[in-house]
Amino acid sequence: MIYLNNAGTSWPKPTSVDDAMMDFVHSSPDRWLDIFHEGIQEVTSFFHIQNEERFLFTQSCSQSLAVAFSDFPWEPGDRLIISSMEHHALSRWFYKLQQERSVEGIIIPRGEQGPIDLNRLEEELRKGARMVAMTMASNVTGEVLPYEQIITLSKQYGAVCILDGAQSAGIIPFDLTILDPDVFVFAGHKGPHGPQGIGGLYISDRISMVCPSAACEIVPGQKKMSVFPSYCDTGSAPMITIAGLTAGLKWLKQEGWEKLISHRKKLSEKLRTGLDSIPELEICGAHEYDQHTGAVSIQSKTRSLNQLKDHLKDHHQIFSSLGFQCTPLAHEAIGTSETGTLRFSVGPKNTTEELDILLDGLKEALADLN
Repeated sequence: MIYLNNAGTSWPKPTSVDDAMMDFVHSSPDRWLDIFHEGIQEVTSFFHIQNEERFLFTQSCSQSLAVAFSDFPWEPGDRLIISSMEHHALSRWFYKLQQERSVEGIIIPRGEQGPIDLNRLEEELRKGARMVAMTMASNVTGEVLPYEQIITLSKQYGAVCILDGAQSAGIIPFDLTILDPDVFVFAGHKGPHGPQGIGGLYISDRISMVCPSAACEIVPGQKKMSVFPSYCDTGSAPMITIAGLTAGLKWLKQEGWEKLISHRKKLSEKLRTGLDSIPELEICGAHEYDQHTGAVSIQSKTRSLNQLKDHLKDHHQIFSSLGFQCTPLAHEAIGTSETGTLRFSVGPKNTTEELDILLDGLKEALADLN
């Protein structure tokens, strides 16, 4: 199989991830706490999180967003700003908070040359906003949003900033100490190369939550009051997937960022250049934009995307993503809300030879369908 759906879930996983999960299954209970703490230390070190007490493992990026949005101290009339490129895991809260907590929602449109209009964002921030919540990169077009500028503008105008790192964690190197968002969430099964069923939530100590939190460890005779979410609130810590994620992050560090970035850039440029050279296909997103992950979506000017996907799978065993990628808002923004897109997304294990097969397969499919 040629797997080109790494924006959905990275595959294949490093063998060390499988080994770590099997090791946990057979480990004795007296090792569990050490495995848990190793996971905390590995994640906080990887993202440069200074205070590990402000980090919480969750079972997904979606769950991380749910905790962050639901426990935030919203008041009626608060303004929440998002981009038009958001995944449903974030945009559903945009609508839910308007319906249930009388929050005002603002969507910042795409810019002329990229995935967000920063001038429009600043205009809305000038009017006042409680929060800016945005993805760092689109899972549809692969465009990387200018997240550093988004954080800077949010702070300048006193808005809390949530960064959704589902498409950037383990793909784009960044230092949370330097970026300093108020909230950061990520998915472990994508770029970090962990298994499915693991995510993370970091909340700066500048942010106070309001929902009462269960105190899992209480000394008899003492009261422990907290509103910071804990594992008692979100469910048992997903230990087996924590072990897998720890191994995945170690593997990334062993491979080295320079090597990984160089390989991804080489594959991404080849993929985009090759797709752009096929007249019957159109790459979705800003054509002059040059900040991308390894994901790219296409439409066909002449043929059904479903036919193309089936041809690639049946004749070349190529696995891709067809549809709306759980991101209906983004598809509205790029004009693909009726058809969706056919998305290809590369990872560290892909090769240029595989992309040659993909590009030849698409040309072959388009010719055979004529």
